[in-house]
Amino acid sequence: MTRSFTATPEQDGEGLPPPFEPVSVGRIKTIHHLRETLASDTGPAVQLLRGEVGSGRTTLLNALAARLRSAGAAVFRTTCLPGQHLTPCLLGHRLVLALTEPGPGPAADPVPDPRRAADPQRPRPEARTAGPEALFGALDAALAARGPAVVLIDDAQHADPESVSVLRRLVPRHTGLRLVLGVAPVRCGWPAEQQDERTALEPLSGDRNVATTEVPALSPDDIARILATRLRAVPDTGLVAELHRLSGGNPAAAEAALDRAEPGLARVLIGHAHLVAGARLPVLPDDDRFVRTLRGLGDVLWRVAKALSLVEHMGPGTVELIGTATGLPAGVVREALGRLRDYGFVDGPEDEEDAPGRGWAFRVPLVARAVRARLGPYERRATSATAVRALWRLRDGPARDAGAGGHGSDPDAERAYLADRIVDAGTMVDRGRAARELFALAGRLRSTHRRQASGWLRAAVERSDDPALTMPMVMAHASEAIQAGDGEAIEETVETLVRARAQADAPARRGLIAVEMARRAATGDLPGLTACYRTQLSGPDPDSAVLAVLAASLLGLWPDVLDLIERRGLDRCCPVSDRAFVTAVRTTAQAMCGQPAALYGDLPDETVHSPVLTALYGGPGAALARYETLLALGDLRGARAFAREHGLTPDRLPQHDVFLERFLGGDWREAMGNALRLMVTTLPTARVPVSLLPHVRTSTVLLAQGWPARARTVLDLARSAGTPMACLLGAEEAAIHRFHGRAPEAREALRRGLAGAAEGGWTWGTGPLWSALAVLDAAEGHPAAALRCLGELRRVAGGSGDLGHLLYLRTRVEAAALCAPLRDGAALSPSDGADAVALARSLDQPYESAVTLLLAATAVPALRPQRPELLREAHELFGRLDALLWRHRTRQAMKDASVPVPDRGRAAEETELLMARLVAEGLSNRGMAASLGLSETGVSSRLNRMFRRTGLRSRVELATAVATGALPSRPRD
Repeated sequence: MTRSFTATPEQDGEGLPPPFEPVSVGRIKTIHHLRETLASDTGPAVQLLRGEVGSGRTTLLNALAARLRSAGAAVFRTTCLPGQHLTPCLLGHRLVLALTEPGPGPAADPVPDPRRAADPQRPRPEARTAGPEALFGALDAALAARGPAVVLIDDAQHADPESVSVLRRLVPRHTGLRLVLGVAPVRCGWPAEQQDERTALEPLSGDRNVATTEVPALSPDDIARILATRLRAVPDTGLVAELHRLSGGNPAAAEAALDRAEPGLARVLIGHAHLVAGARLPVLPDDDRFVRTLRGLGDVLWRVAKALSLVEHMGPGTVELIGTATGLPAGVVREALGRLRDYGFVDGPEDEEDAPGRGWAFRVPLVARAVRARLGPYERRATSATAVRALWRLRDGPARDAGAGGHGSDPDAERAYLADRIVDAGTMVDRGRAARELFALAGRLRSTHRRQASGWLRAAVERSDDPALTMPMVMAHASEAIQAGDGEAIEETVETLVRARAQADAPARRGLIAVEMARRAATGDLPGLTACYRTQLSGPDPDSAVLAVLAASLLGLWPDVLDLIERRGLDRCCPVSDRAFVTAVRTTAQAMCGQPAALYGDLPDETVHSPVLTALYGGPGAALARYETLLALGDLRGARAFAREHGLTPDRLPQHDVFLERFLGGDWREAMGNALRLMVTTLPTARVPVSLLPHVRTSTVLLAQGWPARARTVLDLARSAGTPMACLLGAEEAAIHRFHGRAPEAREALRRGLAGAAEGGWTWGTGPLWSALAVLDAAEGHPAAALRCLGELRRVAGGSGDLGHLLYLRTRVEAAALCAPLRDGAALSPSDGADAVALARSLDQPYESAVTLLLAATAVPALRPQRPELLREAHELFGRLDALLWRHRTRQAMKDASVPVPDRGRAAEETELLMARLVAEGLSNRGMAASLGLSETGVSSRLNRMFRRTGLRSRVELATAVATGALPSRPRD
């Protein structure tokens, strides 16, 4: 009887939240099953706990022992070591000692972990024990004296047959005896030729009184719990999926991947753990248990495993390919694969005739990668060449027209596999066909396998007879890498472009320099970009001037862009191929300097290919440049209409633009997913201002959702990168200071931002700075200073469209509400509140609408009759955004206005969640009281109720539960 468990999420019945569960993740069902079976009078007396290398048998047995002891059972735990199967009766003798040892209770046998031993222990000549009959009598007497007992034996595959035989004879005599034997399919650390010698457990396989429990593989949910506990962050789905794929659900492989990969594979940012796109996967070291065990299986199995690591998933031809690559007979290869399957390292058919379409593959991809990394150069070339020739024969045959073979339903994986093997094969396959194949595969997969495609292109250029002919394809790949902000892919592509530039014409060389500038911006090399700018600025020809304009735009030097275009007459005398670029970048510079009118004119003619424009903006060219500028100005309606008119669908847009559109449209959940991926993989220097705005807007979202410290972290990340136009961060930094009640620090941040904008010579982005400063001055009773700020805000708002005008109206209303002289003077028009509400509703931007509605309801006396409607609408809009902080403030305003708060149960849950977040952010009770407008007593009472409800015992545990996404929710009323 074999019992296995499906990989489903587990809930422990003991009431602890998942991060604090002391049992190994993913093993709770198995432990419960074993406990119930061992406690049953009718259940089997012998349990085999079977699992592959690294499956966690030891951890599971430890947890089982702890559970049984806590229930009052007598538990005896021991571990067998490699080589002990050669010493007769050794295991039984150790059990006799454990059973007869005096003491208050049974304890685990303190033996070393065999996985940590550098060399297997050989039996010592002095290790002599009594014969089987004497052992039987000693164990019989010891068990009779002890009474009911549970014996847990780990790594029982190393047990001696004599001891196992004696234990089998004793089980029927002692009804209270229960045996649990942890068994691996291979004797780790023992020579291959003795894997099957004196197999002690063979008689148990056919015994009806012996039950077998398979240790289950970890599910993706289990992997997510491991990541959350290990990284103290909520893992994203991509990271969970990749770690689950790499480890094959094997706990030891998952731990090894994390140990070797952090932070290369995973990066923690503002409470979330992310998969780093294109990260180099870890390689297990020589002393890892998987590598050590595989090497110990003998030369033949090791050679077959190495060849398989390159030809896995190749279907029924795998055996033949391995035989060709290694020179081993097919029968030997087939036998070796069968043994590797039996030992739990590979998956494959039991009978190839019964499963003709099924191939061979490593069960744990991380192990396959470790084995592949240990191939010698010739082995790699020869095996890869064998695979490539086989795949080409399949493709040339009448029944095949796809990429490679045997990768199931994923044709892209087949093509990527073929490209990798062509690169590895080197000169051992046809040079011309290899170049053609690599170019075709790189072109087809450059969006889904960007970094791999960079290597394929480099190899293709090296194999091509005329590298210059490949320039357009390599430039297109570079442009896509620029749009994605993939600095490493850009660097690799630049190297390829340098190899191919010898025969390039002038436009292509200009494109190459443009790609190099974009690479410097994407990788944060601003000093290098500045040097390029100065070099091109000193050039006398129009080509140099065009490149100087590009560098100035990447550095955020918008007045210099306009000056260069005007002074050098680039709109008239630059190369025809670059006029579209000059027009596009001039339009953006004018908008940044407060003159956005040109944005709404006709697009420049792009009938002539512009290598500079294409390098920076890809295929959409000037249309993308204008769309980004509209989004930066906050003109969502104009941007959406423009995108529809010019076919700019989300799949054609860089992730920065997708984020901004979702943020403005109120889809904050999806926007945050985009923003976090962007901040993990790209720098805010790539293409200002659009590459910096995700940091700015993400800070807005985080503060609104109750994460002030995370909001500040995002701003600090952008500032530490030395990004141009860093003054855009000032308004969000001031908002965080105001949340904490730090008015002087808020004023300093605003003044620093305004000084930076004045130094840079642009006006766009200064509106929020003037607005916040006007509100601060009004709150502190400085009406004259507030009026000056309002005047400046009115001046710059004219260049920001409807959103700028809404900000001006809203600031007037708020400043007048805070300062009586402004309210009584001419600073506020009677229609300002109504005009602001109407304008906000027309923008289709939920956040701007909700903030305006809340302000109008609380600060405009003329709108008092509409107050309930305005507050309810604001409350609903903030709810859509998950803006807990603003929802809390809106509920307070509703209570002050005697407006019923909808869904009080949900309101209480949101308040608890907001307070839990603030605790995780490090706020004290006093700080929370000041920030939320509550009393310290009220804050303390709410926290105490939360602790009682959740079972958490301290602020540290609460912060951990919040960080790992495991805070128990409140049951709805």
